[in-house]
Amino acid sequence: MGVVELLFTPYTLLAIPILFYLLPYLRNWSIRDVPSPFPAAFTNLWLMYQCRRGRRYLVVDQAHKTYGKLVRIQPHHVSIADPAAIPIVYGHGTGFLKSEYYDAFVSIQRGLFNTRDRAEHTRKRKTVSHTFSSKSIGQFEQYMHHNLELLVEQWNKMSKLADGQYAKMDALNWFNYTAFDIIGIQLHLCLS
Repeated sequence: MGVVELLFTPYTLLAIPILFYLLPYLRNWSIRDVPSPFPAAFTNLWLMYQCRRGRRYLVVDQAHKTYGKLVRIQPHHVSIADPAAIPIVYGHGTGFLKSEYYDAFVSIQRGLFNTRDRAEHTRKRKTVSHTFSSKSIGQFEQYMHHNLELLVEQWNKMSKLADGQYAKMDALNWFNYTAFDIIGIQLHLCLS
């Protein structure tokens, strides 16, 4: 039996899905020892199923209670529940890349917060780093506080209109509006 004949056998149809789920697990040997719920180490479908049920936060929390501070929730995704790990994972120059989770925050184009490319992030960070100095933020806090109060006020109005039900809204749009207002005030102050 030649290679071509072997490719067109029923065994191939069985092997393809197995390899599809097994290869990412084998390729990611560096996190293979991180504990996980059974299907999570092999497939993204487990987490997708939990998300579709609206229970992601519950099952990830339960997994941390069961397995500890490090839990593998997808073949390429480790959830960390340790405050001491924040500067290690999210600190500048640590070598860790942001996950696909940050793609959800891209509205028109990637910004500093949701950029996953290291070189692009470094370039964007240099252009705005002076803006986020302690002195600049301290001077600007009163304006941010005012806009955040307006945001909460609008959300409270929406909540009251929902008559005890859940108010449906796209929070990303509201955060973009608030950021736009805050940046507008900053530009106004800089130009005047």
